[in-house]
Amino acid sequence: MTIPKTIEGPIRNKEKTKKGLIDAVGKIILEDGYTKLGINRIAKVAGVDKKLIYRYYGNLDELIASYFRQRDFWSQSEVDEKLNEIPNQFEDFGESVAKNFLIQLMDYLDSNVEAQKILVWGLSEENDFIKKLSYERELISTEYFKLTDPFFEKSDIDLRASYAILLAGVYYLILHTNSTGGTFCELDLQKQEDKDRVKRSLEKLLGLCFKQVK
Repeated sequence: MTIPKTIEGPIRNKEKTKKGLIDAVGKIILEDGYTKLGINRIAKVAGVDKKLIYRYYGNLDELIASYFRQRDFWSQSEVDEKLNEIPNQFEDFGESVAKNFLIQLMDYLDSNVEAQKILVWGLSEENDFIKKLSYERELISTEYFKLTDPFFEKSDIDLRASYAILLAGVYYLILHTNSTGGTFCELDLQKQEDKDRVKRSLEKLLGLCFKQVK
């Protein structure tokens, strides 16, 4: 029996076009910078009529927001999954969760130039897209710290402040390496051995925090 394909074709074409528009946003950001984003420019790079942007996304803002959700490490599409995983990984008071997040984030940023550009954009200009991403990131950390608070309430360890410093360090080291290509504290993160040194240190520093409550 032949399965009708009258519906599948248009659906595939729609998804292909939407992906092409998302990819076009990324291409423009990488090659020309976010200031060059515009309806006409995106449509031209994607090779489609600009009317399709309005049809599939409603407006430019929603297209860019969709791009962010797909490219950011703490994307909305993964937030619920990450939040649901947290309570199941607390055999060690949340230490492995904290370590894994940092290591995975470092690997993701190091291999994803578009994600780096998003970070730079957020540092250089205030906009609603970045605010929304920041809010989604905070959803995860808020849920995590709610679960760790009981373990640290009698400790002088400030886990939030400690994690903020480590997280900011990961962001800066990756951006520094990929923007200047130089060393930082004699570490060259273009070399795998130095990346591994940073990862081991992240784990050890977090380990010292959790050692106080075990």
